[in-house]
Amino acid sequence: MHLWRHLEQCGPFKTSSQQTLIQSSATNTSDTLWTFSQKALRELLTKLIIADERPFTSVEHPIFKQLIASLQPKFKLHGRTTLKKDVMDMHQEMKSTVSRKIAEANRISLTTNLWTSSNQTPFMVISAHFISADWTLNKRIISFKMLPPPHTGLAIADQILASIMEWKILDKVMSITVDNASSNDVALARVLSILRDKSHLPPHLDGKFFHVRCAAHIINLVVKDGLKTLSPAITKIRNSVRHIKASPSRKHQFKEMIESNNIKQKALPSVDVPTRWNSTYLMLKSALPYRDAFNSLSIHDSSYHDLPTYDEWEEIILMKDFLSLFNTATLKLGMTRHPSAHMLYSNMTSIDKLLKESLKSSALNIPGIVEPMQEKFNKYWKNMETFAGINLVFDPRYKLAMVEFLLADELGSSKSAITGRVDKIKEDIKMWFKDVAKGKQDKKSTSTNATTSIPQSKPLESDQDARFKEFLAGKMMSSATSATAEIDLYLQEPTVPLDTQGFDILKWWSVNSL
Repeated sequence: MHLWRHLEQCGPFKTSSQQTLIQSSATNTSDTLWTFSQKALRELLTKLIIADERPFTSVEHPIFKQLIASLQPKFKLHGRTTLKKDVMDMHQEMKSTVSRKIAEANRISLTTNLWTSSNQTPFMVISAHFISADWTLNKRIISFKMLPPPHTGLAIADQILASIMEWKILDKVMSITVDNASSNDVALARVLSILRDKSHLPPHLDGKFFHVRCAAHIINLVVKDGLKTLSPAITKIRNSVRHIKASPSRKHQFKEMIESNNIKQKALPSVDVPTRWNSTYLMLKSALPYRDAFNSLSIHDSSYHDLPTYDEWEEIILMKDFLSLFNTATLKLGMTRHPSAHMLYSNMTSIDKLLKESLKSSALNIPGIVEPMQEKFNKYWKNMETFAGINLVFDPRYKLAMVEFLLADELGSSKSAITGRVDKIKEDIKMWFKDVAKGKQDKKSTSTNATTSIPQSKPLESDQDARFKEFLAGKMMSSATSATAEIDLYLQEPTVPLDTQGFDILKWWSVNSL
């Protein structure tokens, strides 16, 4: 009776979304259409081994064999030798795909760096950056090879040149970005010399902007010079964080100090990697909320001897706020999935302004910390300011107006100085644009000469040759002049509103390019 009364009064029971999900997944049509494929599963296994960096011997482990047999008895599991061949075949196939994509690019910028593996083996990585025909920024690692010591400039140059030749991009390389090691100066001078001699389309403006210094690395060097002055306070914070994480009992005791001081933070302070300044910044930032907890710990833990003094805590507070701008700039300029060159000028001038203002500060030892930073910053910025300014101008939201605005911020009312710097950037833009136009003309001429055969039934007269050369020179000059006019037109047009939502610089150029 009770059951019948319940059914009469209550409506039909509605299944939850979770139940629906379970039912639909159990009867998914994709499962019923699935067919076994030895080739497809073999490819997936190869990808798994690569992605998880597993040794080839993994496929010969008894438990792994049992797992595969229970999941799909039909699958024929091969040994490590076959797996190694599959990995190399997949690498070659993917390399061919990347090679075709790179072949379609007009110009390519390279970045390179040295890495040391966990077993102290030195490697050199080279990445290619280019904009594809659909105006998408691409980054592809084209070389990751051992670089036996000594890491001289010539050794680095040879590896770069070998990669350039392997990928057939001799006529495409426009710049190489490296850190500020002296060996890289030698290496890139050597590479540029070879490109000038061997390339049909050498880097623009005779390589004036070929050697690009990594902005993130410059910021790293600048901040490190400042952190040297703060070394005692930083060492105390580092040792303090290591102390509380040295054992479960210490961690538990520190959590008690957190609770007794009513600190709401959840995650414990992070330990830095001394070679990465931004991790040191994050360590200082994460330790500050626990200042009272560390003070309490010094009273209750007799083995804790690294409590910063009051002045050192105050220095850390100031430096945390001071370094925030450097951290933001590093994150912005370190992007690889989106263009960042147009952000270089504004970020670096913001740092320059902060350094100059901080030199006038009366807070503790801030001027003493900033002086070496300003000196290091000026050393590198003076050589890359024009390059950064050119990139900024090609952001249609700013153009030359932002350059003028930032220079006015730096130079005040000195109109002649501002005009001189702006004119220098404008002149280099026009020279660069002319060089690009000439390069396109040369490339077109080379292509035409290579594919066109003219019957030589009658020798052309020498004066006709001379006049024809003059005609071609005039055409080329006309092309360069129109290029300059195009730049003038771009600079005269109104800027894109700053509040344009979802502005994509590459998308804008894809729509507005010729």
